[in-house]
Amino acid sequence: MYKPLKIKLLEVAGFGPSFKAMRLPKGSRGGGPKDKTLARKLILAGNDHAKFVRGVVVYLELELQVGFMIEFETYRHGVECLSTSSSMHNELRRLSGEELATKKQKELPEKVYTRIVMISYQALRSMYKARRHHRHPDWQIFCDFIETLPNKELITC
Repeated sequence: MYKPLKIKLLEVAGFGPSFKAMRLPKGSRGGGPKDKTLARKLILAGNDHAKFVRGVVVYLELELQVGFMIEFETYRHGVECLSTSSSMHNELRRLSGEELATKKQKELPEKVYTRIVMISYQALRSMYKARRHHRHPDWQIFCDFIETLPNKELITC
């Protein structure tokens, strides 16, 4: 049975250093509206010019089923899985061999995993652009969540 993706924001970090890095090539001073104007210009110029957004990272706790987890794993650049819940260490710890494999495979469709991930704003931008209008409801949930992040225009512009 399908269970929708759940997302919990743990932390957003790196705006200060990333904006400072963004201004380095021209030795400019910024702050406030100037930073956002320059950021938008660089982002629209492409990933080579927008590399500063790699430094803004989001830590998330995701509760997801294996079907969406497989789709989510197609994004590898700027996405780091810090850990995933494990049935091997909990409810299946007394099983081994074929019995373990059979039981684990049987539970896959219904199992909800908890995963902690770290994702750069650049990776979120890539996901958002590619998946905003995807048919899978979990991508819709994920993209709606992206729109709630601080300085979302660094992702959605």
